[in-house]
Amino acid sequence: MVFDKKEILEQLDKEAQSYSFPMLDNGYYFHGDQKLTIFRDEKRWAILLEVLSYSNRSYGLDGITIIAATFGNCILTEKLYDNDNFFNFATDSVVETETILYDEKTYISYLNPIAKSIKVKGIETPITFDIDFYKSKGISLEENDKISPWAFMRGLIPEKSHLFWVTREEISKKIPIDLPIFMTIDEWHHPNLVIGEKPSETETFNQLAEVIATGDKSFYNTSEKPNTHWKNWPDGGSL
Repeated sequence: MVFDKKEILEQLDKEAQSYSFPMLDNGYYFHGDQKLTIFRDEKRWAILLEVLSYSNRSYGLDGITIIAATFGNCILTEKLYDNDNFFNFATDSVVETETILYDEKTYISYLNPIAKSIKVKGIETPITFDIDFYKSKGISLEENDKISPWAFMRGLIPEKSHLFWVTREEISKKIPIDLPIFMTIDEWHHPNLVIGEKPSETETFNQLAEVIATGDKSFYNTSEKPNTHWKNWPDGGSL
């Protein structure tokens, strides 16, 4: 079956206008990493757009959040975007040792100097305190002697990003578990929703809609430069 490209783009634009399409410079989240997965068969299509971020309203590991936006003609919930689109997979490795501490006098949260690792879906992940490590990744530290939780999150990228992405089972409340994965991309040109740019106004999402409509991956050959790296969205988490 050939799907209607126009209808695909209309759905994406509608969700962008209602703020259900991911905004990479969301004022409440520090942007980290992203992944886009297209699912398709002869009758159904879906897009899973995952954003790894840190909520600026959190003071612990639960702030590390996967926002898993879903679109398509087969989404299993009445709403495309609700509480089932949010996931928190990071936990303290040692129950008695909080990984993130909060200074009530300065209102600053930071890595606990005695913490050694965190767990992501039960997998042990070491913590790095080496300031030069963060600088090598272009991560600026607000305090010379403290590492913020969002700087820590960005330090995990891209080597540990795969630990956070949702599994087929974890997103099965939204996307039918039997719908096969058709295509995956890790970076792309994302629309700037703050200035009113729509997905349909980018070459990237026009081509992705064509891929979904026809089932031909060769239609995705965009000349647009990827802009999804967190450095391109400095206003994220600024509210």
